[in-house]
Amino acid sequence: MSMDFVCPNGARALPSPWRRVGRLLRKGPVLLFLAALALLAAGCSHSSSDTAPAITAQPQNASVITGRPVSFSVTATGTGALTYQWAKDGKAILGAQAATLTLYNPGLQDAGQYVVTVSNTLGTATSAPATLTVAAGLTFMSPFGVVSDATGNLYVSDAEDHAIWKVDATGRKTLLAGSPGVPGSADGVGSAAQFRFPGGLAFDPSGNLLVADTGNDTLRRIAPDGTVTTLAGAAGVPGSTDAVGTAARFNAPIGLAVDAAGVAYLGDSGNHTVRRVATDGTVTTYAGLAGQPGFLNGAAGTSQFNEPNGVALAADGTLYVADYGNSCIRAISPAGTVSTLAGQPGTHGSADGTGASASFYWPVGLAVDPSGTVWVADTYNHTLRKILTGGTVSTVAGSGGTLGNLDGTGTAARFDLPCGVAVTPSSDLVVADTGNHFLRRVTTAGLVTTFTAP
Repeated sequence: MSMDFVCPNGARALPSPWRRVGRLLRKGPVLLFLAALALLAAGCSHSSSDTAPAITAQPQNASVITGRPVSFSVTATGTGALTYQWAKDGKAILGAQAATLTLYNPGLQDAGQYVVTVSNTLGTATSAPATLTVAAGLTFMSPFGVVSDATGNLYVSDAEDHAIWKVDATGRKTLLAGSPGVPGSADGVGSAAQFRFPGGLAFDPSGNLLVADTGNDTLRRIAPDGTVTTLAGAAGVPGSTDAVGTAARFNAPIGLAVDAAGVAYLGDSGNHTVRRVATDGTVTTYAGLAGQPGFLNGAAGTSQFNEPNGVALAADGTLYVADYGNSCIRAISPAGTVSTLAGQPGTHGSADGTGASASFYWPVGLAVDPSGTVWVADTYNHTLRKILTGGTVSTVAGSGGTLGNLDGTGTAARFDLPCGVAVTPSSDLVVADTGNHFLRRVTTAGLVTTFTAP
């Protein structure tokens, strides 16, 4: 049936709805506006091409360590604006109304099944469930030094917790010595002892664990039964005096290594020297000039360092030094000659290469494996580096200058200010990932995983 009307003069009239609008023109703009809205509303209808939501990419299952961010995402199509609502185990999550749901600090309670409902004016679509698995990370307040014993047990100095912890092969963490959260300098057994910002760790041939007690300016010893004694230095009395036992003085000793005869070597950072402590407690300056930071190779007695941190001994007697302030790795030969293994003094960077063509950024921790490869916790590059005996540097894990908290292989992994590194009997590396509060395991191929609690 025609909707047209014929005028008396034979001309074709407007369709009836618009003729009504014409009549309203004489009644003023307000009525016209209201009539137009009514006509638009009356004429609105869904096109045959409009569609309800359809999910084209489902959220995927995920596994995460406590405290490490994790996300679920969905992709959907549909006409007009789409709205989203995420739910966990059937209960809507307040404020979770975007295509991506991120849990920034997941805990064990966040494990479960997650779904998202996508809506528009034509209907809804609900995703398949995605399962989140959450494992408890093995956490520390500020893990700094780390060392492995012959059976694979790990020992960790938790600097800001002022304690020394043991981690067995199952990931079980127990207190070895110190009073967690309570700084001090007391000798004693187990929790009766006190430390202040403990740093580097190393075992002597008798199975005693030596501790560079950085905040106390001392060298401490923990016997196998947990008894803590002070070997050298005076708590809270910094200095550079060479002497025996408590008459000697250190200034913020950090790095620590022990040779097969039980002689200890310390990176005495505040004095800019490397110190030697004989088994009878006699302390001497092994290399560097006390109170004179700088960079100079040559004879140990005239050489210069700038805040030496980690130290590590190779089987041939070479002592490697993480020269923190110079962003270099130095070597002291058994004959007492200091040289630069890799890095450019005073130049920060993350370049791989050989010798001076490589660069570091305030490296802290060192370890040497049986083949003579030097492993470096390149702290401010947030990476683990390795140096072959010829001085060739490569990045094993992490991405230079990019901090984060991710497991993965090579440059896909992320660290946050790693400070300690140790070689285990299985030839894996363990990294004290200080800024992330975790211990990380790294294979020689660069696969990084995080220690979890049993």
